[in-house]
Amino acid sequence: MHRSTKDPDIQLRLADHVRACQVGDQVVLLDLLHGRYVGVAGRPVHVLVDAIDGWPAADLASSAPTTGADVSRLIQPLLAQGLLTSHVSECPPVMDIEEPVRSLDVHDAMAVTRTSVRDLRRFLLAAAVAGLWLRWRSMHAIVNAVAVRRHRPDHAGHGMDLQHLHGAMVTFEKLRPLAFTARDQCLFDSLAIMNFLAGERLFPRWVIGVKTSPFRAHSWVQSGDMVLNDQHENVRRFKPILVV
Repeated sequence: MHRSTKDPDIQLRLADHVRACQVGDQVVLLDLLHGRYVGVAGRPVHVLVDAIDGWPAADLASSAPTTGADVSRLIQPLLAQGLLTSHVSECPPVMDIEEPVRSLDVHDAMAVTRTSVRDLRRFLLAAAVAGLWLRWRSMHAIVNAVAVRRHRPDHAGHGMDLQHLHGAMVTFEKLRPLAFTARDQCLFDSLAIMNFLAGERLFPRWVIGVKTSPFRAHSWVQSGDMVLNDQHENVRRFKPILVV
């Protein structure tokens, strides 16, 4: 049972497997354990600012008076879905990412680039692992796997060599049609790229963004301010909710 939210000594926060962002006058929650999005709109967005540590809509705080009963009634559905916790620990990390202002262009180089058997093996392995992850793992487990791999001791100190990155992405783009297309498979494509580049000890950021009216979620890979597998004009329409 959850303890009463009226207890002043209890500070609720987002659960470890939840990420959140503010999109306009709404808050979107990403439940990584269950692979779902939950939208919060209207009065709860404002009322919950002071009740939940890490609630992302601080600038939408309402000046209207609220009672403990009001807050408790709004919090209970989020508690029931496992989106909040009262356990004492830090909130899920919020990672910033640069605003994307350019896109990686590899098409001219693809015509003059040759791929090897080794490249093909690494590509097929990267795609196969991405597919297995999405089939058998929760998003929470996938996020942890990507984050742990990035921070392994033997990967420390490897900066992002743009020439190396460009060459690796040329190879990936040239081989992609052998296994899949990126259209409507942005999550799979992004994870396959992350796996492929990790084999080259290149670790860009994996991003999931959301938009509303209508709701859509989108995934892409980004290095600095450069988008690797989409057009920056497109991804700028989405608010990042997850950055790994």
